[in-house]
Amino acid sequence: MGDQPAHGGAVMTDDRTPALGLQLPHPQNLLEQDVLRLRAAFASVDSACDTLAALIEGRVTDAELAAAVAALQGSIGNLNTTVAFLTASKVGVVNGQPGPAVTLKPSHLGLGPANGPSLQTITRDGLGRIATLSTTVGGQVALQTLTYDAEGRLATVVTVYDGRTRTETLNYTGGALSGLTAVEEITP
Repeated sequence: MGDQPAHGGAVMTDDRTPALGLQLPHPQNLLEQDVLRLRAAFASVDSACDTLAALIEGRVTDAELAAAVAALQGSIGNLNTTVAFLTASKVGVVNGQPGPAVTLKPSHLGLGPANGPSLQTITRDGLGRIATLSTTVGGQVALQTLTYDAEGRLATVVTVYDGRTRTETLNYTGGALSGLTAVEEITP
């Protein structure tokens, strides 16, 4: 963690998370510097989500899936620390929430469960594939329902958590995973 020259000759503090090395904002950095650092951190979390989706598609064991979920939750926890810092010191308005005393929750950012689960249950379909993953966090349940296409590949993952429904559809080209599209909406 060191200081680096920033735009305009100002010194920028290069703080990072201990586990994943995600860039963190710092009280002495300029807001425009920290916004770029937060974008990079979100991109890293997005990559971790992509890795998790690939693990699910590869029919991983329950232990491998639990380890991947734990790593993702750690990344989300790091982002929550960043959000808390920005909430207290730099944010004016985010997603319609007024500041600088704004209180952001993970649901404002659509991140899902941010704390460790108190209960996690996995069900399987008749072919042994994961059908549902139910994770209880802070008394709320995040329910993921997985569907498969005719070739047995993961087709969709629908996550319902904290008043939101996120539907991820996996796309295949030539039999190989080629992308993912996602839609998130407030659950009626």
